Amino acid sequence: MSFKSLVNRIDTLPPLSDSAQRILTMYAQEDEDIDVRKLSRLIESDTLLTANILAMINDPKLGFNNKITSVGQAITLFGTRIIKGFILSFVMKQHIKLDMGTYGISNAKFNDMCHLQSALLFQWYMTVDIKRAQILVPLALIMETGKAIFAQEMGASDYAHLFTEEIYHAQNMEEVEYKYSDTSSYYIGGLLFEHWNFSQRYTDIMKSLDFDDGDLDVDQLDLDILDVIRTAINVKGFLNKENLDKAMALVKELELDEAAFMKAALRIKNAYEDSLRAKSAKA
Repeated sequence: MSFKSLVNRIDTLPPLSDSAQRILTMYAQEDEDIDVRKLSRLIESDTLLTANILAMINDPKLGFNNKITSVGQAITLFGTRIIKGFILSFVMKQHIKLDMGTYGISNAKFNDMCHLQSALLFQWYMTVDIKRAQILVPLALIMETGKAIFAQEMGASDYAHLFTEEIYHAQNMEEVEYKYSDTSSYYIGGLLFEHWNFSQRYTDIMKSLDFDDGDLDVDQLDLDILDVIRTAINVKGFLNKENLDKAMALVKELELDEAAFMKAALRIKNAYEDSLRAKSAKA
C-alpha cells in the first residue's frame, strides 16, 4: 500500500449519477440563492435520495425532535446548505463500498460516527455562528469518507492486521495512517472531493486538517472546529470521557463557551444511547 495506490483507487471510482451532478451543479452556481422549489423537485426526482435524506434526518440517534415528512419541510427547517450534507453523504454511500474492519469498527458504527459528528457540530455551532455552521455541518457528515478508501486499500494489503492493532492502541490515528501511506485519511478525503468536483473550500479544508499547506486558502477556525468534532467523536469512541476531556480542552483553547459545547455533546450522547437501548429492547 502507498499514497500512489490510494490515488489510483480514487481514480477508478465511477462518475456521479446524473441527478447528483445536476443537484451539485445547482449548488455550485447558485449557492445561497438556491431556488428551494427547484431543489425539492430535483431531489424528489430521485426516490432513493429522497428516502435516504428523510431517513437520516429522522434518525433518533441525531437528537432532532421534529418528525420530517417531506423534502420541502426538511429544506425549510434545516436550510439548503445543511441538506447538501445529506445529499453528499448519499452520493458517497452509492459509490464507495464500506468495509471498515481494518479500523476496528463495524460499518454500522462508522455510519453512526459520521452522523453524530455532523449532529454535534449542528447542535453546538449553530448557537455560535450560524453562517459558518451551515458550511461546516455538511462537511462534518462526510469528512471521514477518506477512511473508507484507506480501509479498502489497507484491507487488501499484507499489513491489515498490523494496522488494525496499531490503530487500536494509538493515541493519534493519523500518525498510524501516515506511517503506512505518507498521508492521512483526511487528505485522501480531500483528493476524493477533488475527483468529484466538490466545493473547493471543502477540498482545501480536508487537505489541510493534518498538513500545513501555505498554498491553500483555508480559514484556521474551520480546521479548529472540525478538530474539536473529530476529537470528541472518532473510530475509537463516541463522546466517551477521554474524548470529551480532550475536546473540551480544544474548545477552551478557542476561547469558546465550554458549557455550550458540553450541553450539545451530552444531548447528542444521550440521544444516541437512548436509541441504542430502544433498538436493543426491540431485538
